[in-house]
Amino acid sequence: MVLRFAVVSYAHMHAWSYTRAIKELEAEGKASLVAVFDNNADRLRRAQEAFKPKAAYSDFDKLLAEGGFDAAVVASENARHITYALPLIKAGVHVIVEKPITTLVNDAVTMVNEADRRGVKLQVAFVMRYHDAVVEAKNRISGLGGIKSITATNHGTCPFDWFVDPELAGGGAMMDHIVHVADLIRWFTGKEFEEVSAFVGKNIRPQLKVEDNALILAKLSDGTPVSIDSSWSRHETWPIWGDVYMRILTDHGVLTINAFNQNISLADDKGFHWVSFGPDADKNMIEDFIRVVENNLTPRASGLDGLRALEVVAAAYKSWREGRPVKISEVRVQ
Repeated sequence: MVLRFAVVSYAHMHAWSYTRAIKELEAEGKASLVAVFDNNADRLRRAQEAFKPKAAYSDFDKLLAEGGFDAAVVASENARHITYALPLIKAGVHVIVEKPITTLVNDAVTMVNEADRRGVKLQVAFVMRYHDAVVEAKNRISGLGGIKSITATNHGTCPFDWFVDPELAGGGAMMDHIVHVADLIRWFTGKEFEEVSAFVGKNIRPQLKVEDNALILAKLSDGTPVSIDSSWSRHETWPIWGDVYMRILTDHGVLTINAFNQNISLADDKGFHWVSFGPDADKNMIEDFIRVVENNLTPRASGLDGLRALEVVAAAYKSWREGRPVKISEVRVQ
């Protein structure tokens, strides 16, 4: 079986890498890029030129009606994830949705429940679960005894564009970056978040309508303390977009992950750069999703995982608004 893909929206920059991975798997006889869609004419044109899909659509309803694909990657603006993902799920299409799963907990619950009812696979693009260094850390952590605490960062440059539009993004740096690390903390510990306190600083970029630096302190269900710095604190000239860093203190040692530290330094006529190499987490994720669909397995990063990570973000925003610690139970849909 060759899984037939559609890519729905190139609003998120990761869509380009996911499509590149699909095309590489197409060359290996494992996938097929059937269609691309975007409501932005320039992005659609660039995607057509770069990837040569069998069909291209500017009308989502027409894409859905004509079909011809088994799976879709949804990489639109955060608030529009449900706009595209839910009709695809209802049509019986397996879906990978960019993180966060969506911006509202109620919408995430709707997506997860509908996928369960339809018997389709809903996966969230938590690509760090497919990064070789992170997988190695996950495999080793169980041999180090109990986890005492976790300190983590997910820094980056400010992505601007719709990422700083509160309606389309659903928030700023907290919405963009907490979910990745919250998901890894859940994956490593097997525990859920219980309580979150958010601390938001004065914006680095005062013109923004969303927060660009924030720290959350949280407690897991077994009392383990964790922290996540989710700031867009990298200057625009920084040689790489950011980091995913974790320091895990255990009974028998300390495990540190710096997932994007594999690079070479290059100075050329374009300036100073870090050129990354090493694991291709995006391709690993797409390839594993094919395996999940073909063998009727549960995705490594499921829709439910996306919902649980979004609850942490929702609790963080409520904590910021109300100036107090917030329990996850306060934002969870019962």
